[in-house]
Amino acid sequence: MVHCRKKMLSCLIVIIVCVLASSLACAEDASKVLVTVGQERITQADLDARTAMLPPQIRSRFETPAGRKQLLDQVVLICLLSQEARRLGIEQQEDVAKRIKDAVDNIIVQELTRQQITGEIAVPDGEIKSYYNENKKDFIRPEQVNTSVIMFAAGPETEADVKEKKYKTAQETLKRLNKGADFKDVAKEVSEDKRTQRRGGKTGFFARGRREKIYGHKFEEAAFALKKGEMSDVVETEFGYFIIRLDDRQPRIEETLDAARPRIVRRLQQTKQREAYENYVEGLKEKYPVKYSE
Repeated sequence: MVHCRKKMLSCLIVIIVCVLASSLACAEDASKVLVTVGQERITQADLDARTAMLPPQIRSRFETPAGRKQLLDQVVLICLLSQEARRLGIEQQEDVAKRIKDAVDNIIVQELTRQQITGEIAVPDGEIKSYYNENKKDFIRPEQVNTSVIMFAAGPETEADVKEKKYKTAQETLKRLNKGADFKDVAKEVSEDKRTQRRGGKTGFFARGRREKIYGHKFEEAAFALKKGEMSDVVETEFGYFIIRLDDRQPRIEETLDAARPRIVRRLQQTKQREAYENYVEGLKEKYPVKYSE
């Protein structure tokens, strides 16, 4: 038993030594000078900080050896130019100094906001549940259908003989489809719906009420009455004649509290942050009186 304890203690000491060695190595790597430009030294920590500031989609390009070399060359270039600019006293020129002050102000205001306001905002679980229960309709996705459509435009002002001709064309087109013609190809060929014609008639998913204003109520009734893969007869609405095929259907879905939680937290945090920001600013106005010149 004593032997086992001694063995365990020895293993623990080895682990601690390894961890400390690793930490020291990381610290040494961070402080390692990569290049000296004039009187300024650029360390690994400087380069890492530059990389961290990049957007995620761009950052990955500079995480390879070649990418890090490219970034280091850019930092060296900026360092060269900035040293020369300071030697010439450019940062002391009135217009440049004003722009520098504006840039510094923006940075420290962002940090002040993070440290004093937004960084301290928390959303209690009870508030999340209350928001969910009070706004359940926001977390319900209604039934949706995805259709393909062929349209022959004929609005209220279309003359009777033109409407009759359009209707006959729609009936002939339906016969072609029933005989096996490809819906997509036919839609590209004859459909007069500019929204979908180039896509072979595809409308994308929509819920009830989302196509009523552009295709008519009867169009939606016909579309939602179809079964997947089924094609309608010629449907007449106030906008013209339609042939509709139901490509897919998504049932009504009510999002659970757990699924909705991240969005609710973001909404409540934004509200709380806005209120906290406004209160903070009002407090500052008492501390630093604001007087506008007349």
